[in-house]
Amino acid sequence: MLALLLVIGVGCARNAEQDPDVLVVLLPRDAEQLDPRFVADPYGLRVSRLLFASLVTIDPRTLEVVPDLAESVIAMSPTEYDVKLRKGLRFNDGSPLDAEDVAETFRGIVDPELKSRYAHAYRRIQDIEVLDPQTLRFILREPHATFLTDLELPIVRRQDARRRIATEEDPFPVGAGPYRLVKRAPGVLELRANPHWYRGTPKVPSLRLVVIRDDNTRALRMLAGQGDLAIGSIPPLLLPMFEDDPRFETREAPGISTMYLGFYTPSPKLGDVRVRQAIGAAIDRQLLVDTKYHGLAHVTDSWIPLGHWAHLDSLATRQFDPEKARALLDEVGFVDPPGAEPRMRLVLRTTSDRFRQSVARAIAAMLRDVGIEVDVRPSETATLIADLNKGRFELTLLEVPEVLEPHVLSWFFDSSRIPGPKSEGANRWRYQNEELDGLFELGRTRIKREERRAAYERVQQILARDIPVLPLWQADIVAVVRRGADFDVPRDGRFGTLAF
Repeated sequence: MLALLLVIGVGCARNAEQDPDVLVVLLPRDAEQLDPRFVADPYGLRVSRLLFASLVTIDPRTLEVVPDLAESVIAMSPTEYDVKLRKGLRFNDGSPLDAEDVAETFRGIVDPELKSRYAHAYRRIQDIEVLDPQTLRFILREPHATFLTDLELPIVRRQDARRRIATEEDPFPVGAGPYRLVKRAPGVLELRANPHWYRGTPKVPSLRLVVIRDDNTRALRMLAGQGDLAIGSIPPLLLPMFEDDPRFETREAPGISTMYLGFYTPSPKLGDVRVRQAIGAAIDRQLLVDTKYHGLAHVTDSWIPLGHWAHLDSLATRQFDPEKARALLDEVGFVDPPGAEPRMRLVLRTTSDRFRQSVARAIAAMLRDVGIEVDVRPSETATLIADLNKGRFELTLLEVPEVLEPHVLSWFFDSSRIPGPKSEGANRWRYQNEELDGLFELGRTRIKREERRAAYERVQQILARDIPVLPLWQADIVAVVRRGADFDVPRDGRFGTLAF
């Protein structure tokens, strides 16, 4: 697998001020994988979506599903969808893209020989009928309302559908997105406009993506003229460096990621919801937003972002109230061990990210004020997730990157999604609620949006009541942009607004 590596030295990026035809984007992490059927890292996802196109996509400004390669998608019944492709579609090598390429992409992703990590999402497809070169019909085994967003699967050529691409042996994948990859070197990806993209020339014709892992170095490289754009990768603490520099401006949009505190609910210490309520009341979330994020985030009690069609505006906001927190702990009568001070000791697991650790320690200080002593223990992400899946934690501070389709909540809260030898999922809190399971099934099988909205609004109410996790805030997407660059900030944090 090719990976982007940090390149030490000033020469890794050209001076942005001297090469106006190329927009230099500074990234904090590698794009570990560019084959969209295998991407598991956020920057692999973002870059691959510039190289490949899907039947539908998510509008980066409104978060609505909109046609991409498809001209239309029509639900003929709860289990049949007809897709009409745009005319004249081509891949970036000039070869035509037709309904057979689409069908083979979907057939290939469920082929056990390919071993795609996304195969499970498409096993409800019973059959795919190619009606003509521009039209195909998907037949599902059962109603599945999220199928429309499932169509955001990047399309590959039919000859690539059952093999890995974007490998060391085949480093330049053929896709139908706005860009084509022209250079792949340690620390650098160069993209040029796809001359066959159905929308024409992308808004920004040429991109150079450069990995700078260290936050301070990344900011200094921008100030030195070696970058034009950093999306969500300049920490709030460093943003003032750019505010008085006439060469740059900061732009922001409401984000869709949610920072949260997760609870191991089988724990004797955390099993009583009143303890979780006390922890929620003891954390001054607005103060943390103001101090850690310089106000560039908003407190939330749900994982569904503001402005999304399933967001529940009437959900009561959990207030900062340390006296209430102490009263709830008194009510529970929990002192561990009996007669000890503090009342309770907990371990908070989080990643090794420095900013995340600083937030965790601030939360620990707030909990200490109500009598809960918290030991913050950072770990590498892979180690942390493995331990969480096995139930080796009490508290964890994590972030869910995006909730565009509300049914993704079932991955984190449905009883069947408790990770184990025979089950997959991210219900690491071991939370179980039969009503919630039924609502997820309702939201999955109903096609009408108003019925789905009612189901997910009730989901949000139940989760706010039982608090298996405590949503904290949703950070804004903040971009540092060279003044004059034609770029508006995408709510989804991806790079789509570079192209259109």
